[in-house]
Amino acid sequence: MTYENQTYESQSVEGVPVLPEKASGMAVAALVLGILGLCCCGIFAGIPALVVGWMENSKINRGESASKGKGFAIAGIILGIISLLLGCLQVLWIIFFGGLSVLQGLAGSH
Repeated sequence: MTYENQTYESQSVEGVPVLPEKASGMAVAALVLGILGLCCCGIFAGIPALVVGWMENSKINRGESASKGKGFAIAGIILGIISLLLGCLQVLWIIFFGGLSVLQGLAGSH
């Protein structure tokens, strides 16, 4: 067995090689959406990251999807939650300080 031509002789069923498990596309999508939500898209990517990560984690727990993606799905859920919390803090910041400046502007104009 060489590095260039790896074979999976030890993992074969009836002579057909079994390829190693890969993370599912949904698990990777949850992670990517979570990163986007944290970096630039906020709740617009955070909510889908949370939903997709939750759905994929459920599928992994039921055995319907590859277990290799469990870490990606959980990371997507965590990053989605963090994105939602930061988004809520931004909204509260805008409402409180934006509303406060509007009220101060109205009070100062009289």
